Amino acid sequence: MSYEPTNEQWIDVDGVRTRYLDIGAGEPVLFFHGGHMGDPSGAESADIWNLNMPELSQHFRCIGVDRLGQGFTDTPKMDDDYSMRGSINHAIGFMEELGAGPYHIVGHSRGGYVVAQITLQRPDLVKSCTLVSSNTAAPGPGRNEIVFATNPHPPFSRERAWYSFEKYSFSTAHVEPSWFEFRLKALTTDKYRHAAKRMMVDGLFETVFQPELRRSREEMFARLERESIGRPMMMFWGVNDPTASIAQGYELQRLIARHAFRCQMHVVNEAGHYSYREQPAAFNRVLRSFIEECRYGV
Repeated sequence: MSYEPTNEQWIDVDGVRTRYLDIGAGEPVLFFHGGHMGDPSGAESADIWNLNMPELSQHFRCIGVDRLGQGFTDTPKMDDDYSMRGSINHAIGFMEELGAGPYHIVGHSRGGYVVAQITLQRPDLVKSCTLVSSNTAAPGPGRNEIVFATNPHPPFSRERAWYSFEKYSFSTAHVEPSWFEFRLKALTTDKYRHAAKRMMVDGLFETVFQPELRRSREEMFARLERESIGRPMMMFWGVNDPTASIAQGYELQRLIARHAFRCQMHVVNEAGHYSYREQPAAFNRVLRSFIEECRYGV
């Protein structure tokens, strides 16, 4: 049976045509995928949550959005928006335009950094925040460049995308063939290739994306040392993650928990970077429990 996205929707966010998936009813839970625009190894999209949103939509309204310049959402209008700041501003704009908040927000990898920053910048839009296997949101150096330095396959190829899943995952059993084929479609779009050219060929990754991210991470960690993130927090981590180490997860928990009234961390075995896909039953169970605790003030 081939993969097809459920209830695909489009919305205009400050002139950016933005794709999202919207299923279920009840309290809104908003999911942000990881990655960055123009990555030649794989085009992340809201569809990455396909093992989570359908089950959770039996209890909540589940919304997954393609971040700025990723999946099938349009590319940035300005060079300065080829950055995490641009992605965060677009995410906030999406939340405001959709008008369903405040939201329980969930972010994986670089999407985890997005939700952490949203929680700090716009707490009025947030009921709770969940960070999943996020090297970017955790203190310590990044390991992506080391782990993927030896990828021998050409950019935008099927083989390169599969290699990434092999390296990231404890097991690739979570990568269903039809879903993987759908995922490859984004890599072939003109706008995604345009984003890759701007980032990699024209140099915006080194001149805009990386410098802005280094500065903003330092500022965020300094702020978390001083004050509470201000909303209930949950972290979900895979023991076998090669890029977001469990030590980084524990350090992030220490940083947040010292000021947070409600902060919890769940660690799962036999799970790499895609912990929520590799152990979906565990993830769905603890996320549902966490949101219901927040709902009823437990």
